Amino acid sequence: MEISVITEVTGDANLGRMIADLKVLDGTEVEAGLFGGFAAKKAMWNEYGTSRGIPARPFLRTALYENEARFASYVAPFVAGVMNGASLATVPSALGPFMVQSIKRSIAAGNFAPLAPVTVAKKGHAKPLLDTGDMYGSIDWRQK
Repeated sequence: MEISVITEVTGDANLGRMIADLKVLDGTEVEAGLFGGFAAKKAMWNEYGTSRGIPARPFLRTALYENEARFASYVAPFVAGVMNGASLATVPSALGPFMVQSIKRSIAAGNFAPLAPVTVAKKGHAKPLLDTGDMYGSIDWRQK
């Protein structure tokens, strides 16, 4: 995903610092998801399905596809803030949690293959991807 920001500069805006900051920011990557452990394995099984009968419930890809434009719009004011002297750390620290919430909203929306009746009986509810909360609670972000 690429993010572009269009702005106008007037007066003495310290362009050298701005360009240097934007070059640093240009190499910054932020990712959100599950990063290891059993919760990450469960996420992979649910995201793609398994040959053992778990249907694909793509909550990570859905969050990305449905929110790509929103991520760019959300982060644009923070990039503009960097151009005005704000810390470079504001961009990933704003975007990362926003991406996490987008993934959690994708799960909460629940537009997935329904659970098997035996699974509903075992869990006591029919909400896919929510059982112990381990996977949901393990969704995080990191800066690369």
